[in-house]
Amino acid sequence: MSILDIALSSITFLTLREKLFLKKNLDSLDKLAVLSIKGISEIVGRSVRATIWNGSECARSAEKAEKIMKAREISALVYSENGYPALLSEIKDAPYALFYRGNADALSNRSVSVVGTRRVSEKSAAAAMDFAKDAALDGNTVISGLAYGIDSFAHRGALASERHGSTIAVLPCGIDTIVPSGHRRLAGNILLSDGCLVSEYIPGTPAEPWRFVQRNRIIAGLSPATVVVHAPAGSGALITADFALDYNRELMFHSAGLGESRKKIPFRTIDSDAEKNVNAPEKYLSDGAPVIGSYADYVAVRKDAPGMHICRNIKQLELFS
Repeated sequence: MSILDIALSSITFLTLREKLFLKKNLDSLDKLAVLSIKGISEIVGRSVRATIWNGSECARSAEKAEKIMKAREISALVYSENGYPALLSEIKDAPYALFYRGNADALSNRSVSVVGTRRVSEKSAAAAMDFAKDAALDGNTVISGLAYGIDSFAHRGALASERHGSTIAVLPCGIDTIVPSGHRRLAGNILLSDGCLVSEYIPGTPAEPWRFVQRNRIIAGLSPATVVVHAPAGSGALITADFALDYNRELMFHSAGLGESRKKIPFRTIDSDAEKNVNAPEKYLSDGAPVIGSYADYVAVRKDAPGMHICRNIKQLELFS
């Protein structure tokens, strides 16, 4: 990765395609540093409306990040170059680069994403651990977000398999910082097990609320399937579920996190606008998302013929209504 790649990775107002085009037309960080917004607009072919752009500051941040990368042994995979995860490259808003610590080979393993709420029950915590352990023992790399709750139990379950490269954590900040800080030991255990920590953000980037949402798309994009273990209405894990559907990946819900609420809500078509706007597990179940109770169930669903388990993307269907 060049220092120009680091700088391009830090620009939030350009799309992946625009960053690639900008790289093609620039051959040094110095040339990026002196570009104005007008100059960037002329190169990418659209009027860029960025409220803040300071090329010199962008260059300084890239130089600082490069020093951190060398000091912390942080590497990176750039889009379209060797090693960049194939599944992630297929999504429409793939990150320009993935910064990582640990074993990058884990990113090319068979994988499953496991997500859920921070406020877990004893039952759903055990389910996350059991599912992740069984998935890892079967050769999968378990991908999650290192957050408190279901994420942490998924990582711990995978680590309990004692298989090298069993889990990957996707961070909402620069990879030189562990968020949450209380999971530094867990992050260290992931690295010791030949797992991997990844982030699309250059070293030195702090965690901010919107970055947690953007992180979720990478969790969904790295796997062919996402399993939501426990996610009450409004949970951020359901944002990951939406990303999975947008990317035409499989989405499943674990029965351990559904509890009594699922028994009270019959399977039916959601018609009212109010119901459509409520992001809750029942919305996905009504649209056909499979419910599993174990890793064995997950394998069975994955083996079924395409189309047997359909979770419709309501946003897409509404385009034709």
